[in-house]
Amino acid sequence: MDSKSQRFPTFLCLYHLMFAVIAWQYSNENPGDAQRYWHLTQDWTSYLNIGTDVVKLINYPFATILHLPYWTGFLIHSMISYAGIYELYKFALKYINPISSRSRYLLMLIFLLPNLHFWTSVIGKEPIVFLAITWILLKQYGKAYLSFKYIFGWLLLILIRPHVAMFLLISISLAIVFSGKKLTRQKVILILASLVLTAGLYLLTMQLLNRNPFDIAYILQRNDASLLAFKRAGSYVPMIDYNFVERLFALNFRPVFSYSYSLFQAVLSIESIMTLFIMLYALYIYCRNYRTTRPDMFTGIAMLFFLISSLFFIQRYSCLGIFVRTRIMYLPFVLIAALKIINSAKPFRGKEL
Repeated sequence: MDSKSQRFPTFLCLYHLMFAVIAWQYSNENPGDAQRYWHLTQDWTSYLNIGTDVVKLINYPFATILHLPYWTGFLIHSMISYAGIYELYKFALKYINPISSRSRYLLMLIFLLPNLHFWTSVIGKEPIVFLAITWILLKQYGKAYLSFKYIFGWLLLILIRPHVAMFLLISISLAIVFSGKKLTRQKVILILASLVLTAGLYLLTMQLLNRNPFDIAYILQRNDASLLAFKRAGSYVPMIDYNFVERLFALNFRPVFSYSYSLFQAVLSIESIMTLFIMLYALYIYCRNYRTTRPDMFTGIAMLFFLISSLFFIQRYSCLGIFVRTRIMYLPFVLIAALKIINSAKPFRGKEL
């Protein structure tokens, strides 16, 4: 990037750090998981486990050995996530190749949506998981399968959130399988390998949840119990009473203005409406040009990751607070894919910059 094109990433970094301050202040006023991730009371060997303990292990040298103050945890995690945001922006700029001011400004707007910056600045799983997913998707698209970022990204994702790793693996496998019309030998091998790895991640997830992986009836029963358990939350959403479409909408696009009672929810409502508009407009463009438009590998993976993740999370979560922090794992990528489709439309291919 030249000095002119570097202006937005520099602004984006300052913008992101502003949310680290907001997240720190919010955590001080509303103590939650961030406190547990930083104020550690056990020896580091106690955190050699799969799941949230991995985040505690990463924080251990900063919080316990160096005794850094609580606010530095937000700074550290925000810089971890900014590394992913920056790489994703550089990729999106080349991938979309916006040739009009409208498409370029729309791309910038996607990277300024507040929800992404807030939740990836909080001490917790989200910053690390977002970076890991970004590395995996970008290196997968570039076919850099032996790169450090691709391998380490998978390792981090599997250790922290094996179920999300499972969703991403299924998405990548399906995208590759359906990328061509012929069923080649390589695809058969890929299908078999994916089935084995998916089974392994499923068993790992069930072990983490302390579930019998073969008792499907009990798992479904616990899913319903999980939806009802969120009734104690202040932002409970009655997902158990919703149909399939309503659940998908609630997870990915709530809140909207009819549910807004605070500045926080008003900002989220604006973001949700913009996100919904972008995705619906991309769907319209795709349907209008479906005969000549064929999604590439990144778009295919992003769309499948969005759908598969959503299908799982609507069975487990019924809290607005969980919704908005969960969807940052897949929504930024599907928005980039949507903008790629929108950029192909004639109104967006106007005057060159």
